Amino acid sequence: MMPVESWLKPEDVPELAARATAMIDAALTGSGLTRETYWSAVRKGYNTPYNDPPRKRPLPAQPNVVAPAVTAPDPVAAVPAAVIAALAAEVRAV
Repeated sequence: MMPVESWLKPEDVPELAARATAMIDAALTGSGLTRETYWSAVRKGYNTPYNDPPRKRPLPAQPNVVAPAVTAPDPVAAVPAAVIAALAAEVRAV
């Protein structure tokens, strides 16, 4: 197999670059994208899989902070008043 470096001849590079530019411009026509937004998306897509997101540093411990108490929701408040009234009427009917 030939090494990659020998696939292109230096004199062919400008013509290939012009053809590639024309193909990209044709693809962008009517898409509403500019060349800059296109290449920005290409760079992001290329770099994203290889770059881990920055690690978030844990907040330092704050000894005087009291965690808020977690209270369970009131089960009666979660039931609509109409349902409670209907159940009460049913109980009275029995």
